[in-house]
Amino acid sequence: MSKKIKLNFVFPENIESKFVNNIIVQHQKEYFTLSFFETVIPPILGETEEERKISSEKIESIDAKCIARFIITPEKISDFINAIQETIKNREKMLALEKQPDKEES
Repeated sequence: MSKKIKLNFVFPENIESKFVNNIIVQHQKEYFTLSFFETVIPPILGETEEERKISSEKIESIDAKCIARFIITPEKISDFINAIQETIKNREKMLALEKQPDKEES
């Protein structure tokens, strides 16, 4: 016997949003691991272009801080990919509509 139960999505008040600019996807037979990273580029300071060039040349590495890591079953990763693809299609349609010139009514 099965019963459909409504799922309420709850966003806690203290949830923190982060900017993801690096992702690592790894897989095992039973699951996928998605690691999300935020990389903050340090400021490159200097009064002249030459000073800024010297400042940037001193940077040897930048940390990519892992801000979230998810372990997902193969079935759920397929759902995740489908949801992302559908969202991208909807976004592209929306952008295409925005680019169309307004049609004046006759």
